[in-house]
Amino acid sequence: MIVLPRIDKHSATELLNNHLGEDVGSIGSRMPDRDPVTTYTPVGGLRVDDQRLVDLRKDVLDLSAQHGMPERLVGLSEFEGQLARLLHDRLPMSPNEASHEEVWSYLTCCWLLDVAAWRFGRDADKRRFIGDVNRNTFRRLWWRAEILGPGVDLTLLGEDELVNITERPTIASDRRLARTVALNFLARVDRGEAESRMLLMRDAMKRLLRLTPFVAFAALQDHEVHELVEHCFNSAASALSGESSHSGGRHRGPEATLTDSVSHAPLDVSPSVVSIERMTMSDDESVVGPSTTAVTPDFENVAQTALGIARRVGRVTNTNLRELVPITSGEAREVLQSLVNEGLLARRGVRRGTHYVLAESSNNTDTAWPPQTPAETTELSDMDASPETSETALRRMLRRQ
Repeated sequence: MIVLPRIDKHSATELLNNHLGEDVGSIGSRMPDRDPVTTYTPVGGLRVDDQRLVDLRKDVLDLSAQHGMPERLVGLSEFEGQLARLLHDRLPMSPNEASHEEVWSYLTCCWLLDVAAWRFGRDADKRRFIGDVNRNTFRRLWWRAEILGPGVDLTLLGEDELVNITERPTIASDRRLARTVALNFLARVDRGEAESRMLLMRDAMKRLLRLTPFVAFAALQDHEVHELVEHCFNSAASALSGESSHSGGRHRGPEATLTDSVSHAPLDVSPSVVSIERMTMSDDESVVGPSTTAVTPDFENVAQTALGIARRVGRVTNTNLRELVPITSGEAREVLQSLVNEGLLARRGVRRGTHYVLAESSNNTDTAWPPQTPAETTELSDMDASPETSETALRRMLRRQ
């Protein structure tokens, strides 16, 4: 492995300001520019020798001349595909070294600035010349060759198709998955099954990306990855053809049939996973809980409920009062404060710990408020006499009210 010199962003910007005002031929006459101060990573490989960079520049210029430099570019896909292989073969860097912006700023601004200016124009976005991760003229090409490997012919893939694969981190980070996508797509193109190839790639990648949060592609066998990618392309092709996922469609392969989608039984789920076959929404009004009732309890009923909770549980809070009656937090607070003002409840605690207990003066007297009817008194007495059913009795009493 080799390591390349690096220049910082400020130095790269100065070089661009000095050179991009000239035509491509004049910029080329100034290459290589050895004036900027460079640095190296202290570890990671051998420092590249100057002759390797001289040979690289010569080969890149020869390839560029074959495709029209300094005139209009001819055969963009072929040029960039071949250039990607050339850069990757002549610059055997580690992925770590190739991930640094300063490395590509040096290579572009000090050695190949004329080629970059010819490819994108002298007034292009500065990220085409500074080592931006997805925009630098040469960095993006090196990484395409690195991700897709030697088995994929890069000259057959368009710019949009390459971007869909290599600039999606969840796909590009898995070399096997990215290469499977490219090979599957090129096979369809070769068979003449991808009429709208750009739309097919975009739709298939969206479907594949939706699987990445749920499928551990790295844990799958090669044939399983292939089947998933094939399924995404088949589904995308059917959608573009306006047909169901089980029909043919002009984008689908001849081997894709109805049995393909069901030939593999689903994997067994873990014992602790509960399988729900189907969920439906019911319009039956009988399932509506008491909290959705349209009848709002009046002040006296809520006050009676608060006192009943305090007697039975020993305390009442804003929260547990609202659990039994459909009122707001502000309304519950108003009821509880009124009972405090009447001397029936006493406030304890602060903030989240605030709760209300029966006033000490009410220990030996009936503190029902407002005064209870005989039937209500009997119901509360029964509730107190049966602790194990007290909550149920209270709820029944509230429902009758």
